[in-house]
Amino acid sequence: MDGTQVKRKFWDRIRDTYRISVLDDENLEEVGSYNLSLLSFYVLLSVAALLFAILVISFIVFTPVKRLIPGYGDISENRKFIELSKKVDALENEVEAYDVYTNGLRNMLTGGIHSAKVDMIDSLDAMKSLHPELVGKKDMAETKRAKELDFLKFATPVFGKISANFQPDIQHFGVDILAPKGTPIKAIMDGVVVSAELSVSTGNCVYIQHSKNVVSVYKHNSALLVKSGDIVKTGQAIAIIGNTGELSTGPHLHFEMWYDGKYVNPQKYITF
Repeated sequence: MDGTQVKRKFWDRIRDTYRISVLDDENLEEVGSYNLSLLSFYVLLSVAALLFAILVISFIVFTPVKRLIPGYGDISENRKFIELSKKVDALENEVEAYDVYTNGLRNMLTGGIHSAKVDMIDSLDAMKSLHPELVGKKDMAETKRAKELDFLKFATPVFGKISANFQPDIQHFGVDILAPKGTPIKAIMDGVVVSAELSVSTGNCVYIQHSKNVVSVYKHNSALLVKSGDIVKTGQAIAIIGNTGELSTGPHLHFEMWYDGKYVNPQKYITF
């Protein structure tokens, strides 16, 4: 028997018609009969399987069931993914703020000179050792680079009476402003808080790094409203005026401005 005969017999066999009878179980009476070939049966079975597959796929695609299938669905709608994305964004902002914090603190303390000996800028001995060229010189705001500050806009940290002017000759690198008890102290520009802590000599102090390498300093506060690493806006309250620290003789704000690591006279740029 050759292959052609085998194929022909198979093709003839699936085309043969078979009769399917349905009988009553009690009296064996024929209820109905159906003529069906194997080919028709295979076609019918294939169509049924195809329709079932379409129904299953449609159920998955057009209902929330798809979210239960690993790797399927829009991942942006997944709550865990959204929460993780927010946490990543927050961490990126914290890292960026920390970079600004460390760079600003280094520039503020050393004027660009990297030194492991620096602990606190309010230490006069440290200031002398780090900036010997500044001691005894008058009003660094008169330098050509300091005049670039004229193009910046600053908010007033607190309105009040000036009790002590900027006098670098006696190592008074800022101005003292008297104001009523409980008066809020405000940031002069947008920036990042590089330090907000208690110093024995100058009490509760806040140091803020701003753009253009400007640093503002607020000393002797009774309370701090920000912490290191906080991002602050122009005019935002950062502390409450006070009388903390050994160098304070009464409630006031000692305010300093630094530009590129050098002190400048705040009264030339801010009206108190």
